[in-house]
Amino acid sequence: MNKIIILGAGRQGVTAGEFLRKKKSDVTFIDINDDNLAYAKREGFNTIKKAMNTKEIIAKEIKGYSAALSALPARLGRTAHLGAIMSKTNMVDVSYSEDDPLELNAMCKKAGVTIIPDAGIAPGTSNLLCGRLYKSFDKADTIKIYVGGMPEKNLPPFGYAVTWSPEDLISEYERKAKIRKNFKELIVEPLTAVENITFKGFETLEAFYTDGLRTLSKTLKNVKNLEEKTMRYKGHIDKIKFLFEMGYFEKSAGVTSPREASIELFKRIKYKNLRDVLLMRVIGEGKIKGKNKRIEYQVIDFADNKHSAMERTTGYSLAAFSYWLLRNPQKTGSVLTPEEIGMNEKYFSDILSLLEEKSVRVTKKSI
Repeated sequence: MNKIIILGAGRQGVTAGEFLRKKKSDVTFIDINDDNLAYAKREGFNTIKKAMNTKEIIAKEIKGYSAALSALPARLGRTAHLGAIMSKTNMVDVSYSEDDPLELNAMCKKAGVTIIPDAGIAPGTSNLLCGRLYKSFDKADTIKIYVGGMPEKNLPPFGYAVTWSPEDLISEYERKAKIRKNFKELIVEPLTAVENITFKGFETLEAFYTDGLRTLSKTLKNVKNLEEKTMRYKGHIDKIKFLFEMGYFEKSAGVTSPREASIELFKRIKYKNLRDVLLMRVIGEGKIKGKNKRIEYQVIDFADNKHSAMERTTGYSLAAFSYWLLRNPQKTGSVLTPEEIGMNEKYFSDILSLLEEKSVRVTKKSI
């Protein structure tokens, strides 16, 4: 039986743990938050209470496990990776760290450790689909990612419900986005280049630049155009821009900042019987046998009776990449990106089959 340790006992981490437990893995959670630990215990998991805030602590706690999964806050992403290398423990990480994980490739190789970064729904499964698109064309000209988690219905005041870290949400909205146009790497303002997009059964959405390419800008060098956009209900962007312009997200030292107050207010917005949806479309355009072709992968996933759509798609993606790594140990250590896994047709199918087991379905359309 595989012994798995998961750093962070939040909802998405526990969702991943449930999947792996059904795959005959012995799963332990480690966290400092009492509420998170209580939740994991109620779900029948072993727990350890400890702060995972240094690479030395992480290395000590995960050593000896078959693999470690990291569902820590984004600011601890690099710390978790270094801890995995120190302990020579393979790691699959769902956190969205601003550090470039590929910088650790040489260290992983030397230690014989495999780290799969950005292993959620987006980045993560979105990258997996990009990797498959890249290999599907004789020459891939354009790859675009559209993704958004939102309530099933457009809810006031923002047309959005914060079901994850408000701090990370604000950071996503203010971080400049990297895109590629005509082979040129560009830095663009977030919340710009707004376009309308439709999904069957939903009102018109708006999509805007966010910084979600991550490792794709390095692994898909030969793609002419590359970008990611986040989707929300129409009107959401104008409301968020207003909050930025009024200074609600500003930081200040020594006193409660407008940003801290806004984060607290986001947390207080509650909805009864909230059900969310995860919408994602990854589009590739290029040539196949000399003809222009377009391939679209799409995910529409709803909350179930226990988990939100965001928990399902993120947690099950994390679990799928982790279980795949347990079944396919790598001969040499490396930072192995989801898109590189997707470039292998069998590995791609393996991951999609694991997601399908939990009814997270990826559909394909070719034009």
